[in-house]
Amino acid sequence: MARPVTYSDSYLARVCRYYGLTRQQLAALLGVTPGLVSQLESGTRALTREVSGRLAPFLAPLEAEETAVPPEAAEAPPPPSPFDTRPLERRRAACLHEAHNLRWQLRALPEQAAVAARWAAALPALLAALPPPPPPADEAPATAVAVRLRYVHAWLATVPLALPPDVLAGWHLRHQRALALEAEAAALGALLG
Repeated sequence: MARPVTYSDSYLARVCRYYGLTRQQLAALLGVTPGLVSQLESGTRALTREVSGRLAPFLAPLEAEETAVPPEAAEAPPPPSPFDTRPLERRRAACLHEAHNLRWQLRALPEQAAVAARWAAALPALLAALPPPPPPADEAPATAVAVRLRYVHAWLATVPLALPPDVLAGWHLRHQRALALEAEAAALGALLG
């Protein structure tokens, strides 16, 4: 089996890449041997007028495309018609489903952040209104009020006053992923009409 042309910037290699040809196939189309194609590509042999004439029809579309708008700036050509839309419809449905799941996961975090902010705002006043925590149980008698005050102070020390940075980063990552999936679904919807 003939090997495909490896990367080279010679016009023969570009023709092979452009048309998906092997050296043997290009040689057959030009009416020369694969060895001569290799020699022409490496520059050890000069291109004859006859071979140049046979090569011209292959080079014209290639050169026109290379001088055109760069592929990243040009819009993708429409697919050949008719085409099977089911894979695109399945991908669109998968994007919408995954975006919905991400939005579902994200729904609780803003409320958690609001609750943490409320606690951060209220905690100084709550602590100021509470009596100070009683001394440890071994230094004072354990009355019901002392036990309750120790519990309340210990519990208030554990109340989250802000969301952890990793939770916030995870929220932003999920949010961006949901936006990207929704954009992909919209693009597929526009393509499908």
